[in-house]
Amino acid sequence: MRFSVLASLLSLAAFAFATPNPLPGSSTVVVRDPAIWYNSASKKYFVFSTGTGIQIFTSTSLLGPWTNVGSVLPNCTVIPISVPKPCSLWAPDINFVNGQYVLYYAASALGSQNSATGVATSPSMEPGTWTDHGAVVTSANGDEFNAIDPNLIVARGQLKLSFGSYWDGIFQIPLNSVTSPAEAPPGVPLAGYSGRPAEGGFTYKPASSPYYFEFFSDGITPLTGATTRPPAGQEYKVLVGRGPSESGPFVDAAGNALTLDVTPAAGTLVLGSHDNVYAPGGQSVFSDPVSGRDVLVYHYVPNDAFGGPSYLGINYLDFSSGWPVVVS
Repeated sequence: MRFSVLASLLSLAAFAFATPNPLPGSSTVVVRDPAIWYNSASKKYFVFSTGTGIQIFTSTSLLGPWTNVGSVLPNCTVIPISVPKPCSLWAPDINFVNGQYVLYYAASALGSQNSATGVATSPSMEPGTWTDHGAVVTSANGDEFNAIDPNLIVARGQLKLSFGSYWDGIFQIPLNSVTSPAEAPPGVPLAGYSGRPAEGGFTYKPASSPYYFEFFSDGITPLTGATTRPPAGQEYKVLVGRGPSESGPFVDAAGNALTLDVTPAAGTLVLGSHDNVYAPGGQSVFSDPVSGRDVLVYHYVPNDAFGGPSYLGINYLDFSSGWPVVVS
């Protein structure tokens, strides 16, 4: 038992030592739940973040500098939802489908199931070009799911939207079109279960791998103003499972299904706290056409500035081992 504990501690220490720090150029960019895409016509990267109307940052390089150029929905969402801050929109997800940019977002409140996932489209991703189409999924108190943290994947010509959090986990449903309301949610369970702090599901298939990967954030995320930290290891972190299709079933490296209630919790670690990076999460993954590499973006709180806002982290991923590894 002592040997096992020691081995685990050494493994964690090795992870912390080996994990590259975020790429330079984004350490002053305040975000939560970032999503990233590249516009080849304007030759600009766009990062979208939780905030009033969904904040937009642009840069001509992954190394910055990043400029806040406005918001997706400056006049708030058209979704008629009763929450304390209806213009504070969460967890954007960006994609390109049939010649237009498609952004999903969540409207909700902390600790509430009174939630909606909405969608907006644009020809360029620039501020002032977005059309809000309203809700595609909604939830109410008492439902077995929470309609937040959306993610769209296009696989074999089919549109699949995932969403969910603490309430029974992360689910996935098919969509008839990017703006069509979902039929019969919640759909297929992908990860998590009732009461597990798992959220922010993101389904991704790298070109170099036969597998689909289900990334998700697990643990307690510190908010601005926090004065105490959760016990070590219980803070936010990025976990993953892999499976044969975009709908799973997804398992971790130990063979445990991501929907299974086991101890330790299912999910293979991709990125945890290390160096000055604390509680990374709210991740998305992107195939960068400029570098030809897989890119992970996320938010984190600097260890030396705990209690303050979270910042943008960007790293490359390598899938050659069969699992995503953060690399330089």
